[in-house]
Amino acid sequence: MAKRAKRFINILLFNVVLIGIGILILDLIFGNWINQDNLNKLNIIRDRTITYKIGELYESPLKRATYTRDKFGLRGQFEDPSEIVLLTVGGSTTDQRYITNGQTWQDVLQQEFKTVGNNIVVANAGVDGQSTFGHIKNFDYWFPNIPNLRPQYVLFYIGLNDWYKDEGYGYDALLTKNADKSFRQLLQERSALYYVGRILYGIYQAEHIRHGNSALKKEKWVSEPLQTSYDEIMATRLKEYAERLELLIERTKRLGWTAIFVTQPSRYYRLNKGRIEGFKESINYNGVPINGVDYYYMMRKLDRVTCSKAREHNILCIDLAKEMMQEWEDDDYYDFAHMTPKGAKKVGHYLFMILRDHL
Repeated sequence: MAKRAKRFINILLFNVVLIGIGILILDLIFGNWINQDNLNKLNIIRDRTITYKIGELYESPLKRATYTRDKFGLRGQFEDPSEIVLLTVGGSTTDQRYITNGQTWQDVLQQEFKTVGNNIVVANAGVDGQSTFGHIKNFDYWFPNIPNLRPQYVLFYIGLNDWYKDEGYGYDALLTKNADKSFRQLLQERSALYYVGRILYGIYQAEHIRHGNSALKKEKWVSEPLQTSYDEIMATRLKEYAERLELLIERTKRLGWTAIFVTQPSRYYRLNKGRIEGFKESINYNGVPINGVDYYYMMRKLDRVTCSKAREHNILCIDLAKEMMQEWEDDDYYDFAHMTPKGAKKVGHYLFMILRDHL
């Protein structure tokens, strides 16, 4: 009996070691140990198609949205980065994870150009949750590692995520953690198995974690703000935001590309019969309670900084947040910031109407 147990243990150990060696060989072959891929260091989805349930977010004939990123982490309708004319950079409202391939505002914009015989290829480099802190890092760690990426223009769809940030958050940490080259970081950068595991975890999150459906039609609206001293409340953030815009312009010019700034709309406020209304429910901004009307006035200050900085450098700023206020309806959004395909179509069309005279 003892001999049989010992023999079983030996066979088990032999098989475990054999499997372990096989895994190591496979990881060495398919991983990034010999020919290093710098893009593996980044917290971006690459070379993957994921489906997201959208039934609880907005009405659609589709039950799921198909979301595809190419091997460089870009989204769009093109074969090679050399084809890209307009690169769009932003956060989740640029990424549009819950809008299926072919229906994002970038897709609409590209199709509108194609309709008039202008084959402008528009690529999506939006990263969920990223602000200008992360956009700056894109130019240091991401874009230089995409071969043949030479867009003429970079459109920054910005503002919402910078309204509340003093420093980069987790979403802005483009590089994987542990920059001291620990064993864990080496696995993050070079292991094929680690990369597959990270993608599988991302797919799991896709099924269980989504943007919230705020049921906009049920919200209560008010027309009176809670605050008035916006310059005092926002002084430091506005100053630092302007400095980051300067860095974005500088990095874009350094590569020989031209920056375009676009301000972001929100359904946290609306224009109703010529009057600004906002969500009644208050939120906390640096210890100060504000409602949707306050949010409107504060975002307008941020957007003015965006366009002012653009004018300083003689680049185009499209104040979409202001210029399209009368166009929005509740079903253009599925929460206060993120759009449905219907809203994205409006954005794409409006951008085309402006950009057709500039590109």
